Amino acid sequence: MVAKDSQDPGSGENTREKVLKTARAILKGELGIIEGARLLSTLAPDLVADWKVDPDFLVLAALDSETDDLPVGKQKKLWDATALAEREKVVARIEAEAKQNVEAACRNILRRFDAHQSDH
Repeated sequence: MVAKDSQDPGSGENTREKVLKTARAILKGELGIIEGARLLSTLAPDLVADWKVDPDFLVLAALDSETDDLPVGKQKKLWDATALAEREKVVARIEAEAKQNVEAACRNILRRFDAHQSDH
């Protein structure tokens, strides 16, 4: 598949670089599984010809869709503390279940799109 590599005005970082940075952050544990999958799934349409048939981005988009009602990242600040505590248990369970598949997708994405890939 050919990468579109579109520019995001304002950040100076192209889509491919954002995808690689995000995939690495997930693998290093610097970014949550759900939050990272959400970001990668939003970037996918600008990187691959059809994310709906791309096995790696499809995994990420599916997790994004299944968890769109869960608070992660900056969204957590908007939630009531009691409700947040309850939902964080669900987030932790889903992230534990999805971790292996998301990390495999991230490793594949790094292999596919990082011209300077070294073993991470």
